Parts: sequence; structure tokens; C-alpha cells
Amino acid sequence: MWIRCCVLSLLLSGAPVASAMYKCVDADGNVTYSQTACEEPSGAAFRAAAARPTPHVDADAGMDGGGSDDVLCDRVRDFALELAWAMRQGVGIDRAVSILSGRADPSSFADGYGRRAGRGSRSILGDDVLEIINQVFAFAGRGTSDPAGIAEAAARRCLQGRFEFDRGAPGGTDGLRRAAGSGILLNPQGMVLTADRLIADCGRLRVYRGGAWHEASLLHRDSAVGLAVLLADDLHGRPAVFAVADKPSDQMLFAMTLPLRGVLSGEVGLADADVDMSSAAAPAAPVSSDAAANAAAATEIDAARPLPLALEPGPAQLGAPLLNSAGLLSGLALPPADDGGPPRLMPAGALLRFLTSADIAHYSAAGLGKLTRQELRRRAAGFTVHVECLP
Repeated sequence: MWIRCCVLSLLLSGAPVASAMYKCVDADGNVTYSQTACEEPSGAAFRAAAARPTPHVDADAGMDGGGSDDVLCDRVRDFALELAWAMRQGVGIDRAVSILSGRADPSSFADGYGRRAGRGSRSILGDDVLEIINQVFAFAGRGTSDPAGIAEAAARRCLQGRFEFDRGAPGGTDGLRRAAGSGILLNPQGMVLTADRLIADCGRLRVYRGGAWHEASLLHRDSAVGLAVLLADDLHGRPAVFAVADKPSDQMLFAMTLPLRGVLSGEVGLADADVDMSSAAAPAAPVSSDAAANAAAATEIDAARPLPLALEPGPAQLGAPLLNSAGLLSGLALPPADDGGPPRLMPAGALLRFLTSADIAHYSAAGLGKLTRQELRRRAAGFTVHVECLP
């Protein structure tokens, strides 16, 4: 215990992290600490652990990966998978510890308001997170880079009770996230639009953008519509601009996501998303004798209905902004309906009505021109936010 406390204090000290401390675990489970990268655990043992089938798969498990009967270990798997992908993208343990401990991202930039991104209001790095970081980066010693295998090894270690953190029900350690997704910065006041299901059952909320973590609180929500607005402390950036059309003008949109691997690597994710604009459910039968009123009501109902969205599975898609080719916000990604099916798109028109009814400041414009994928990614980096739900 004394050794673990020393390691934690070294990592959390105010001095820059110049030389990381590695917690090395061999194939027999023996633990040592070193300032040099760990030797890779026995290849045979690692492959055997990765090849074992996942215990029971729960269809309602976390968004980022498979599920088991242990809620906490599912969360460990999801968190380790994101760390492993970031490691594969070249992120080292020094950078991971620096960002996750709440220090400013060294590659952060001066924002449009003349301020430099800085430390968030609370540290994310606790004993629980430190255990998982050490477990994941132990596999980097000799080049192991299979994210799924590394995440599965971490989950099995959790199921065996070999992580030394509190396993309170339902999976409640203070620092390890319960769920994660994306959000959209709406205005200079730090208001963030995201999916309501992402923030359900959270003890507290935290967001990340531009090199810093920010504590957030719930400002407004409508569970029936599926949307929520958060207010983040001292969050600044270039707000999103909404397309003025009720429905997307393009069938092909671009989903912009900021998962944990993107937080660590400094890169917003971009994925193609195909919108099925022809399959929205028909509105209820008109009840008025006025044909014009019926037509107006039908248009309003259609415009407010989420549309089916063909989007490859991936982390942080819940609450992700979807842009058209002009770089304007055409919608927000929602989870599948309760009865199943594909993810859904809440069109920009419905988002604007939701924000207007709550008197929340936002921006909209008509699109001009067509942006390249690189330009879309650069624009989205200003307003795409990483959102975490904590116990």
C-alpha cells in the first residue's frame, strides 16, 4: 500500500511528468514498479486471456463494448479499450496521465477569446483510473497493440478482483466514468447540447474540450424529446452553427465524435452517416376540418421526428453532431428507439425548436460552398465536446 501511495503522489505532483512510473504485472500476477516500460506479459498467457469468451453478454451494456454480469468490469473494459486505442495512435503514458490528471493539454491552443486552455476544475485521476492506466500501458513494453485483447485482459483482471479499488454497487468508483458520449457547444456561455439518455442516472457530469476538463451541471432537459442542455464552468470555444432547414438537405452527413481516445490524441473523429429521409413514421391522422391546418400540423410532426441513421458502431456517438457538406449542424445522434432499430438523427429544425422553447442562445445560417473532410474536422474541433457521466 505504501508503494502504491508513493506512485500515485509522484504521478499527481505539480511538476511536469518527465519520467512515468510503470506498474508491471507479469503472467503470474506479480506486481513490480519501474521507471522503464514493462516487459510484455507472456505472449501465450496474453493470447489465452484475449481468446477466452466474454462471460454473459448483456444487450443493455455500455455503449463502447461488450457486456458481462459485472457492471463495474464492463466499465473497466470500455475505459481500457479507449486507452489502448489511444496508445496505438502513439499516445504515451506521460500524456495520458497529464491529461487525465486535469493538467492542461500541452498541445492545446489559444481559443478565439484570447485565453489559453487550462486545468479543469477537478482531477479525473484517482486510484481506480491509475490501476487501469498501468494495466493498459504495461502491454506497450514490447509492442503489444491489440486494443480488444488489452481491454479484455483488463476486464478479466477486474472480474478476478485483482484491481484494488472499491467495487461498490452498481459499479461505483468515484473517478471511473459510467457512460461517455459527445456534445455540441452552443454559445460562449458554455452551454452544451447532448442526448438525454447519456446524462440519465449521473451523480455528476464533466466535459472536455480544447485541452481542459470542466465540471458541468444540468440546465434543461426533455426526456420525451431525448435532448438535454448542460452548463459547463468556464467552457469557451467556437460555437456550432445550425442549418436553417427543418430536415437535412443532404442524405449523407458527417458524424463528428470526441471519444476518450480523441481526448488523449487531440483528434475529433469523423464518420460517414447515411440518413433515411424517406422512412420517417407517418403523422397521426388529422383531426381538424381545416385542410391547411392539417397540412401544417403534419409538416410539424414530420420535422420533429427522429430519422433512421446508418452509422457504424463506435464510441461517443451518442450526442454527436452531424454536419452537412457546408459544415453546418444538420442534427444530433440519438440512441435507437426503445424497441430497437438503428441509431437516430434528430434534425436541426427540431433541435432549434427545442432550444428556442427553452430560451437558450444558439446560432444558425444558410450554408455556402462545400468543405473538405479536413476542413470539416477542423471546424468541428471548435464545438465538439466530450461528455462523461460519473457516479
